[in-house]
Amino acid sequence: MAFRSAVGSKLPLVIIMGATGTGKTKLSLELAQKFQTEIISADSMQVYKGLDVVTAKASPAERELVRHHLVDVLEPHQRFTVVDFRNRTLKIIQELTDKGKVPIIAGGTSYYIESIVFHNLVEGEDNSDELLWDKSIRKREIDAAGPSADEPACKKAANSPEDNDNGVQVTNDPITIEITDEFDQERVKYEMDHEHLLTNEQIHRRLMTIDPVQADKLHHNNRRKVLRSIEVWQKTGRRHSDILEEQKLTEGLLRRPGATVMLWLKCEESVLEERLDARVADMMEKGLVKELLDFHDTYNKQRLKNGTEADYTKGVFQSLGFKEFHKYLIMGEEQRQTEEGQKLLHECIEAMKLGTKRFARRQTKNIVPWFLERDRRHREVPAIYELDATDLSEWDTQVKGKAIHIIQSYLNQDPCPFYLARSRPKEDEAKPNPFGKHHCEVCQKIIIGDNEMKIHLNSNKHKKTLQRRKLEENTETIHRSKDN
Repeated sequence: MAFRSAVGSKLPLVIIMGATGTGKTKLSLELAQKFQTEIISADSMQVYKGLDVVTAKASPAERELVRHHLVDVLEPHQRFTVVDFRNRTLKIIQELTDKGKVPIIAGGTSYYIESIVFHNLVEGEDNSDELLWDKSIRKREIDAAGPSADEPACKKAANSPEDNDNGVQVTNDPITIEITDEFDQERVKYEMDHEHLLTNEQIHRRLMTIDPVQADKLHHNNRRKVLRSIEVWQKTGRRHSDILEEQKLTEGLLRRPGATVMLWLKCEESVLEERLDARVADMMEKGLVKELLDFHDTYNKQRLKNGTEADYTKGVFQSLGFKEFHKYLIMGEEQRQTEEGQKLLHECIEAMKLGTKRFARRQTKNIVPWFLERDRRHREVPAIYELDATDLSEWDTQVKGKAIHIIQSYLNQDPCPFYLARSRPKEDEAKPNPFGKHHCEVCQKIIIGDNEMKIHLNSNKHKKTLQRRKLEENTETIHRSKDN
C-alpha cells in the first residue's frame, strides 16, 4: 500500500514509542496540534471500550482536541489481533496522507508498531474492518456463564483455560472422528468445524499429512499454533511452511524506506520508576478501584459464580490492574471495608506499582532487538531518534522542540541536525533454534525450542523429578546389594 500526500509527495510516518510513563501521549498531542493532524493509538489495551483510567487513555477533552483512532472501538469480549491493527492502521494512514496530513502513531505495543514499520506478517492486507478472529474457522463464542450443561464434555474441555500451550490434553473422551492419511478440502473442513471433538494428537496428525515440515516444528500440545497452520492451508491452498519460507525474502524490509521517523522517548530508570509510582497514585485519585470494581461486576462476576476461572490472558483483561487486584475484586463489599480488606487493597496497589515497573522495563528492553538490531535476515533499521524525557523541566527543548525540528526536516527534505540511534548488529554467533526438538529422558517430555529446553532443565519440576529418579536408583542399588 503506497502512502502519498494530496499533492503526490511522500509524507513522513511519525511513530512515538517508549516505555509507559515516558510521555508518549503528551508528545503525540503536541505534535498533532503543531502539524494539524490526527493520532493513531498503538496500544493493545486502549482499543477496548471502558477502563479509561487503568489503560491511561487520553482524556475526553484531549480526544476532543485531537482526533484519536483505534481508541474505544471494541467491546471487551472481542479479539483484536496484530493483523487487525495493521489492516486498520494502513487504511487510516492512507486516508491521512491523501489529505496531506502527517500520520502520527503513538503507543507502547511493540509488535503493533513492528507490523507497520516492516513487512512481517503472513496474512495479506485487507481493507475490511471485520476482525480476523470473526473470520476464523476456529471462532468460538465466549459465553460469560461458561459452557452450557448440554455441551459434550470434550467441548467443555476444549473451551477451558486448561487448553493452552503448556502441554495439557483437551480430553480423553472417546473420539468420533477418525484422522486418516487420505484427506481433501471437504474432509478437513468437517474436521476443523468439529475440532473440539479431537485431541491434540489427532489435530497434529492432520497437520502432519498437510504440512509435515511445519508439523515437525510444533509440539502436538501447541493446539493453537497447529490449528493456525491448518487454517492457513485451508484459506490459501498452500502449506504454511512454504509461505513462511517465502516471507523471509521480504520480512525485515521497511514499508516506507526513508519516510519512517521513529521518536524513542527515553528516561533514566530511577526517575521513571518514581514517575510510575506517582502515576499509580494519580490513578487511585481518579477512581481506579471503582473502575475495576464496576468492570469486574459487568464482565467477570458471573463467570466466577459459575466456576469459570478469571482469564487475565486475553483482550482487555490483560490490562495492568485486573490480575493485581483480583483478590480484592472478589471480596464482598463489607469485607473490603474491614482492616483485612484495606490491608489487601494496599498490597494490590503495591503489586500494581511493581507490575507497572516490570512492564516498563520490558517495553524498553524490546525496542533494541525489535527495531535496532540487524539479524541474519538483514532487517533494515529505520530512522530512530532518541529523545531524553528524564528532566520534565527540559521537555520543551529536549523532547518537543527536537521532535518538531526532526519532522520539519523530513517535510522540507533538509538534513536533520540530530543523530540517529545507532544500529546494533548482532555477532555472527550460533542462535538458539526456536524449533529444535528435544526429549527430556528424565521427565519423558518432548520440548520444542532450544531456549525452552534450557528453561525446562533449570525448572524446579525437572530438578525435583531428577532428584526423585536418583533417589529411586540409589534405593534400587541398595536393595540389589542386600539381595546379593
